[in-house]
Amino acid sequence: MPSDTANAAALAALPLPEFNSLSQGQVRGIACIWDGAPLSTATAVDLGERKVRLVGTRISWFPRACRPCALKQAMDALLEHGQSCEQCTDDSSLCPVGTGLLRAIHEARR
Repeated sequence: MPSDTANAAALAALPLPEFNSLSQGQVRGIACIWDGAPLSTATAVDLGERKVRLVGTRISWFPRACRPCALKQAMDALLEHGQSCEQCTDDSSLCPVGTGLLRAIHEARR
């Protein structure tokens, strides 16, 4: 199982929309950050802590997504990562980012 650091690195590989372009619901985690679909605790995928600078202060932000969007984004990130990661080419089970992205894919499929 990947460490928390590996999971954070994998989640950081998922590109998010610009914070300032998001609706209040998307920022609050009650709507998917990619398509705006309403979220509940049963349907949301936690994308980990992110930092954003607002009015000169760094704050923590905890984006969430719907499962279909999280799955697509994780699969796209894994494909892109795997094309440039030498470790994934040699033995993908030893790459913390690749392993974390696979875990994110499995989580989104639940």
